[in-house]
Amino acid sequence: MRILMVVRQFYPWVGGAEKQAQKLTARLIELGLDVKLVTGWWFWGTPRQERLQNIPIYRNFTCWEMFGIKGLRKFGGYLYMLSLFWYLWRHRHEYDLVHIHLLSYPAFPSVLAGRWFGKKTIIKISNSEQDSDIRRMEQSDLIPGQRQMLPLTLEADRMVAINKKIVDELTEVSVSPERIVVIPNGVELNGTGYKTDYSFNETVTLLFVGRLHPQKGLDVLFPAFQKVLQARPDLNWRLWLLGDGLLRPELEARTEQLGIAQAVKFWGKVDDVPGYLAQADLFVLPSRSEGMSNALLEAMAYGLPCVVTCISGNVDLIQDGQNGLLVPPGDETGLAGGILQLAADRALRQKVGSAAYQTVKNEYSLDSVAQKYIKLYETLLHPTPMRG
Repeated sequence: MRILMVVRQFYPWVGGAEKQAQKLTARLIELGLDVKLVTGWWFWGTPRQERLQNIPIYRNFTCWEMFGIKGLRKFGGYLYMLSLFWYLWRHRHEYDLVHIHLLSYPAFPSVLAGRWFGKKTIIKISNSEQDSDIRRMEQSDLIPGQRQMLPLTLEADRMVAINKKIVDELTEVSVSPERIVVIPNGVELNGTGYKTDYSFNETVTLLFVGRLHPQKGLDVLFPAFQKVLQARPDLNWRLWLLGDGLLRPELEARTEQLGIAQAVKFWGKVDDVPGYLAQADLFVLPSRSEGMSNALLEAMAYGLPCVVTCISGNVDLIQDGQNGLLVPPGDETGLAGGILQLAADRALRQKVGSAAYQTVKNEYSLDSVAQKYIKLYETLLHPTPMRG
């Protein structure tokens, strides 16, 4: 099977969708599939072609960011669609199926090319609710005309939903159930094992991993953390934030205003996330919306006790009180209460942490997800003849 992965942005830009595309592509190649990845050439200093983790990568020309002129963003988007379509045509004899990550404007030329050149197409939907792929394309927040591209784009051979809410959203825009496949995000299990000691030492480390973005709910986390410090001054708390974003100066100022700056550490973007997971005692994710959080999957894979908001994606992974705690989004008191509940009960920490690891091991390992995609590819490329 020859699979072509299409990702709007890729390394050096790394978000949740890009990370999943990279991990899945690398694993499929390890399993013997012929997989290539095409993306946009958005940044100077990145080669037009390269291999990353044994993944062949080709970057189609754009102009936005490369020249540092923000006004060229929309033009760059159109240019990218044209260069991507040109690539799909020139290389049409080198792939059998196009796997598109994110429902965004690059999906339009990909599905169109699939129709014209007789190739199967799959689109993976990565976000739901207020930040949903469908809503963003309907509102044309990247380039004008996305709304008009949506109907054809939704005619891909299969739409992959990573959570149950996305299935509902696809049904609402008239995608037939037989074209919707539920395949979650996958995570690599920690090769060195997972957390087994749930006692606290001198310091209690609360860990957050993600973009410093309004979607992630850090404006709720900080006052909740202030409540935690006030309720349990007997514990030496620290809050570690892994990730970066334009909100960082504002968030740093907010910690000063709340009087919690001494206990909060902004680490920025880090490469060794597992190293920080190994030092953490609790994991927190106060997001307002998620598709299926890579950060949450990684924390669960390490066996960390997790406190997360009760939103789509999170509720697909966490059963309240069983393998983590669910709290209402936007509720700083509820979030503080969940953190304090885990802090007060070592047995509960061990119960939900161990169960979180088992959940990921049984249902969300990268190997199992890769096998599900292979089965989907085979179904599309080698359909079983109907008996009659």
